[in-house]
Amino acid sequence: MSRRRGGGHDDGGAHGGSWKIALADLMTVLMVFFLVMWLVSVVDPGDRDDFVQSLMGDKTSKEVEQDASIRGSELNPLDLKPPATTLEIQRAMNQVDPKDIEIEDTPEFTKITLKSDSFFESGRATINEKTRLQLELLGETLAGRGQAIRITGYTDSAPINTLQYPSNWELSASRAATVGRTFIYMGVDRELVSIEGRADNDAVAPNDTPYGRSLNRRVIIMVDKTGNLLP
Repeated sequence: MSRRRGGGHDDGGAHGGSWKIALADLMTVLMVFFLVMWLVSVVDPGDRDDFVQSLMGDKTSKEVEQDASIRGSELNPLDLKPPATTLEIQRAMNQVDPKDIEIEDTPEFTKITLKSDSFFESGRATINEKTRLQLELLGETLAGRGQAIRITGYTDSAPINTLQYPSNWELSASRAATVGRTFIYMGVDRELVSIEGRADNDAVAPNDTPYGRSLNRRVIIMVDKTGNLLP
């Protein structure tokens, strides 16, 4: 009897160990499954494919780097759209009050002057919601063109001294950068975009009247029409 009890106890121990191992294997499989699902949802498809292929050994590291370079490169010149015309730019901005924008056409470039008071919150580089859509439409119009774009911000002579903008240099540059980021977000090649802050330099009107100061608060967008980078 004692041997049978001993034998039964040994069998039960072996059986118990087996199901614990099986459960551990199942939990491992489930963990791997959910990890894969998470990676599928958060990792860029191109990067994920390269990672998988590199693990499988189907591609050399050089081939993976070449693929990444191709994805990061801009459009082939043959795929570029024709340069944006002044008429196309005017259409993109046709919902902006004419007193808030000036579009000048020359053989070398299209010059777009935005009045800062209408496009930005006072003393900040945040775009007003009512004009955000128009800048996004302009960025969409300029995307895929291969045209260099230079964006320059200007302020009036009234000094600013805040934690975010210690001087007008920072404010003017931040406003230009906000416009540039909007264009890039809409598909403009970031390598074609340059920004500059000029503070209260190059005033177009005296700063001794409210109207003159409002004219000096502006952002100028220069869109190259020659195929050459703007200086």
